[in-house]
Amino acid sequence: MGRLHPSRKGVIMPRPEFSSSTAGRSKARNPFTAWAEKRKENKRQTAEKAAKLVTNDTARNETTLVDILGSIDFLHSKLPKSALEAKTRPEQPCGDLEYATRALRQMLLHNPQTVTVDIRKLDEKLVTVALLFKQAVEQGDERAAYAAKGALVRGFSNIRARVPANQPELARLFVEANTKYMDSWVTLIGLAQVADRLKQNTEQERALYDADMDKNDKAIAELEERLKNDPAIRQAFIDIKEHDTAEERSRWNDQQRAVHIMLVEQRFSKVKLDLKRMVLTQDERELAAKVGQVETLYAKVAQLPIVADPNLMNKYQEQIDQLFLEMAQSDQEVDETLRLMDDIEGRVEQFNQAPGAVRAREVAAEEAAAALEEIRRRQLQRSGVLDEKGGAGLRELGLYSEAELQQMRQQQEAEEAEVAAEILESVQDEGEVLYN
Repeated sequence: MGRLHPSRKGVIMPRPEFSSSTAGRSKARNPFTAWAEKRKENKRQTAEKAAKLVTNDTARNETTLVDILGSIDFLHSKLPKSALEAKTRPEQPCGDLEYATRALRQMLLHNPQTVTVDIRKLDEKLVTVALLFKQAVEQGDERAAYAAKGALVRGFSNIRARVPANQPELARLFVEANTKYMDSWVTLIGLAQVADRLKQNTEQERALYDADMDKNDKAIAELEERLKNDPAIRQAFIDIKEHDTAEERSRWNDQQRAVHIMLVEQRFSKVKLDLKRMVLTQDERELAAKVGQVETLYAKVAQLPIVADPNLMNKYQEQIDQLFLEMAQSDQEVDETLRLMDDIEGRVEQFNQAPGAVRAREVAAEEAAAALEEIRRRQLQRSGVLDEKGGAGLRELGLYSEAELQQMRQQQEAEEAEVAAEILESVQDEGEVLYN
């Protein structure tokens, strides 16, 4: 029943009625709703494709790492037997290097990474380290092999296996910070390889120098024997010592000239030996410095805690960067001296190619002797750069003594061996893993 209008009492107004077509249009679907749902579905599909790409790439990286670790030829390695067979835990069926390699390979095979977090950058570093490890083992670079093994143990067990998957943003920062941390290991491995190659070269130089010393000693013994048993040569030797001026040299006889040539050759040979000895000594000092740097950096990097806080990781990274800077400054000092000795060696070698230039050899010997003396003086003045053994001062690089470094290394090796044992125990029976 209609109601009365206030201004028209008694008049009944009809209730408005709507047509069926108008009511239908009010219930029609908003066209923007379909567009929004389609867009949402596209975003979902795109996200799924991206996640699948990350997952597939991660799986491929794992396969690559498994293949690299499995292809390392320990049997024909050029590493010394002592390094290949060194065991931290007596119950290990093989040396630390091979033991850790097998454990890490089994870790990848039995516990593949399932997180959807993008860890591809980290895996790229691990692939690089694995390749460097393979190269070091097969080519006989001992320090580089141990450094690469340490990097892989920490990279697999402390970083890759501990990505905070339930916190995507923190996981991203964690991966980013620890990828930079792995860069420090790559630098360490490269430095260790330099030390290994320098050791090989120094050993070869030492062998050549010892052979030249033996040859020179025999030549001196023969000359002394001739002076002792040949009166004419002995008298010629006395004459040229007593009459050695430019005017008197012009009056020397053939015997005196022959003796003079023998003496010049002996003096020139001695200068060349002095030069070789100084180069060898400097190389040995450089080797000692490099070894000290490797041990110091190894201890520093291995002690960095693997944390989820990227700010704390950056703090430790600053310490490592400062260490690199100090090492570079020390290397520059050594390189300067080596370049100077290379110049002297080149000049002496030029005169060595002219057998008849007796006076030239004398001049070269005098100049080289003076230059070598100057190098010795400069080295004595370089206080604080080299320690008493010729190596980089460990205290200046942040650590203390060789004994402390050795203790840290033993502790690190023990920790890495323990991690390897835990990995093997967690996947399956150790004997089956190692021998099947």
